[in-house]
Amino acid sequence: MFKWGPKPPEPVQAPVITPDREVVTTISKVFPKFLAAVSHQARPALLDLGPVVGSNVEFFGERLACKLYIEDLYLDIESAARRGVRPGLEAALLSRLALGDQSVDGILCWDIFDFLDRPAGLALAAHLATLLRPGGALYGFFGTTPIELKYYTRYVVDREDRFQLRTFPATPVKRGVLLTRDISKMFAPLTVTDSVLLKTSTRETLFRRSA
Repeated sequence: MFKWGPKPPEPVQAPVITPDREVVTTISKVFPKFLAAVSHQARPALLDLGPVVGSNVEFFGERLACKLYIEDLYLDIESAARRGVRPGLEAALLSRLALGDQSVDGILCWDIFDFLDRPAGLALAAHLATLLRPGGALYGFFGTTPIELKYYTRYVVDREDRFQLRTFPATPVKRGVLLTRDISKMFAPLTVTDSVLLKTSTRETLFRRSA
């Protein structure tokens, strides 16, 4: 079972999605632990901050019998990038997330923090921490190199330990690189329980809220 989250007060123009630039398969050591963490609930509620991926909806429905809220925050990021306006982005992001405190068991951030400046990243991380129930888990990727990002990524779950990474164009923006200790602080009171540095210079990270 899945459920669409509340719509933003004003429509946001979606980026033009062209055929996938490339498809890369990557093995995950952390994602299976995210699934295990949220599966302890009989009918967990998940929040996905990325684009809608039909096969992912099916995967989570079959694997977890969960309620899935999908809020594509990349739409707001792309809209701000096209206008050349990053200050105040945090207000647009938080306006989409109208769920109550401690309302979800798991959050999928993917690589969204790579596209945010520090104020937006801090505001979003603090808000997401309030949404997790005790024992909940948050999963995300954090790039370690300050490169210019020209593509967004759809993380397509191939199986519980493998993704297909499908890219589509983004308005270029410099990646906001965060130190490991800064990542830990910005998500307080969540705790980093697993962190793996991948060959792609990306850190795959799992956060937990204590029960």
